[in-house]
Order: sequence, then structure tokens, then C-alpha cells
Amino acid sequence: IEEKDLEALADLFVLVFNAKPWSENWTKQWAYERLDIIFKSYWFYGYIAEVKDESVGAVFSRIGSYKGELELEVVEMFVSGQQQRKGVGTALLDELKYQAKKNQIVCVVLQTDKTTFAKDFYLKYGFKGHDENLLMTHIF
Repeated sequence: IEEKDLEALADLFVLVFNAKPWSENWTKQWAYERLDIIFKSYWFYGYIAEVKDESVGAVFSRIGSYKGELELEVVEMFVSGQQQRKGVGTALLDELKYQAKKNQIVCVVLQTDKTTFAKDFYLKYGFKGHDENLLMTHIF
């Protein structure tokens, strides 16, 4: 992913996450800001999936360190509704994993909504859930 791609990817992000099953209320400005911040992260890894020169999906991730080893955190991954269940998400994760292994990154971590098909997709890909973990938010 290059900076010039962010505008179109923000449009795609809004289309994906404002649709079911997420039904969120994203604006393009919010989406662009979120993707831009991730893009500018130290050790950013990101890839675009294209069909006929059109962006249909993307993964945004960044490197972290845990107990002396590098891990890759997927912060955002999205695929257009028309391209879901056609191998696009798998191709994005395959490329991410390939590049991570080349750079001695030992694992990929992410969080997802456990009430959507996304959870099943990640489990099928080989991710493992951890019952002892809890996502927490402190709003102020």
C-alpha cells in the first residue's frame, strides 16, 4: 500500500463497514484518518487486493514486540461485499504471512467481532481464539 492508495481504500472501508453485518456509521474522513494513522505506523505492512485494476480489499498491519519476538498485528482488514467468500481475504493473509516469515515475524494477531462471519473466516484460516483475553475500552 502506498499513500496515494489511501483515498480509494477509505471509500472501500466505508462501503464495507457501513454494510451488514457491521452496520457502522463511518464517514470517509474518519476512515481516511484511521487508515492514514495505521499506514504511518512504525513498521507498517499493508497489501491491496485488486480485481481488474480495482481495489477490492486490503489489510493494514503493524509490527509489535512480545517477549523478545516480533508479531504482526492486523489492525484493519476489509473486502468488498461482492468479493467476499471468493478467496480475496485468504490471498491478503497469505501475502501478509509470507512477508512476515521472510522478516522473522513469528505470528499474526488480530481482534474481530465474534458475532460475524469474520470470526469463522479467521478460525478456518488457522487463527486460534483465546477465551482468557478480553477487549476492554475506557471511554472518557
